[in-house]
Amino acid sequence: METYGGAERVTAELARVFPDAPVFALLGRPEVARRMAIEERFHSVLTPRPALLRHYRLFAPAYPTIADRVRLPAAAVLLSSSYAYAHRFRTRNDAPQVCYSHSPLRFAWSMTEGYRERWAPRRLAAPGFRAFARIMRESDRRASVRVARFLTQSPFTADQIESFYNREADVVGVPIDCGLFSPGKEGPEDFFLFSGRLIEPYKRVGVAIEAFRGSGRKLVVAGDGPAYTELRAMAGPEVEFTGHLEDAELVSLMRRCSAAVFPSRDDFGLVPVEVMACGRPVLAYRGGGAETTVKAGVTGEFFDEQTPGAIREALDAFDATRYDPAAIRAHAMQWDSVEFRRRVRAVVTEVARDR
Repeated sequence: METYGGAERVTAELARVFPDAPVFALLGRPEVARRMAIEERFHSVLTPRPALLRHYRLFAPAYPTIADRVRLPAAAVLLSSSYAYAHRFRTRNDAPQVCYSHSPLRFAWSMTEGYRERWAPRRLAAPGFRAFARIMRESDRRASVRVARFLTQSPFTADQIESFYNREADVVGVPIDCGLFSPGKEGPEDFFLFSGRLIEPYKRVGVAIEAFRGSGRKLVVAGDGPAYTELRAMAGPEVEFTGHLEDAELVSLMRRCSAAVFPSRDDFGLVPVEVMACGRPVLAYRGGGAETTVKAGVTGEFFDEQTPGAIREALDAFDATRYDPAAIRAHAMQWDSVEFRRRVRAVVTEVARDR
C-alpha cells in the first residue's frame, strides 16, 4: 500500500464486504489507508517510516520471511488481497484462507526478464537476479498451498494460477464503482489519457510517451509512482503530468478524454473499465485482461505490439465519433462493484461453513 492504485481499490472493496474486520498489510501509508476508508482498522506490520516507504523495493528479499513469520489475530476466515506476499500471512488459529490473487508474483513468474533488464541490467548481475527469481518461484509455490480457495479477476490470471500453482481459481471479476465512474455533461476534448501507477517496466508508460513525441497530439499522464521522475525527464512538450489525483479530478479527465491509452499487459486492468464506465473508448495493447474487457469496434481498439510505432498507428486510425458512449457504458456495467461484493461474500461464507 505504497500508493493508491488498482490493487488498493480492489482491497478497499474487499474490506467493504466485511466492515468490522481488521485490515493488515506488510507496509502501508496512513494516507492510502485513509483514502481506502479503512484508516480506523488498518495495521501496517512494518512501521511506515519515510525512508522505508521511499526505498521499499530494496527490501523485497526480506518480505517473504517477514510475512511467513507474522501471525495475525485468530479469525473464522483470512481474506487476503495479494499481488506479492499477502497470501503468506497466517492467523494464530490457522484459519482457512481465501486469497484474491491480482497476479502471481510478477518478477518471479511472468515478467522475470523485464524486471531483470531494469533492476540488474549489467551482465554480471543477471545470473544472480535469475537465481533469486528461481528461489522466489519455489518459495511462492510452497506458500500457495496454504490457500484454501483462490479468487481472481480474469481468465488470464486464472490460467496463470493454474499454470504456476497447479490450482483452480474462481473468476469473480473486479469492483468498478459505476456510480463514481459515470458519464458527465462534458464532451470529449482533444487529449488522450494514461492513468495508473507509474511503475516500469510493468506499465510501459515510457512506450506511450515515446509514441506521442512529435505527434502533435496531447497525452495527459495521471498518477504517481517510483518511475515518475524518470518518465517526466524523458517526456516531450506533448505530455502533461498531473501527479496523484483525487477521484473527482480523475473522473473528470476520464469523461473528457478522446480515449485512454493502455499500453501494458495487465492481469486485468481496472483503468480501461473505469474509462469505459465514463463512456469513453480505450486504445489497449492486445494482451492480458484487456482482451476480456475491451471490445474492438464497440468500446475501443487494440494495438498488437508494445512499441511507440504500434501506438502511433492506433492513434492515426482512431476516430472518436465512431463510438457510442451509451454502448461503452453498458458494456462496463457488468463489472459493477455491487455484484463483485456479492460473489466474494458467497465464497467466504462457503469456506467458513466448510472449515
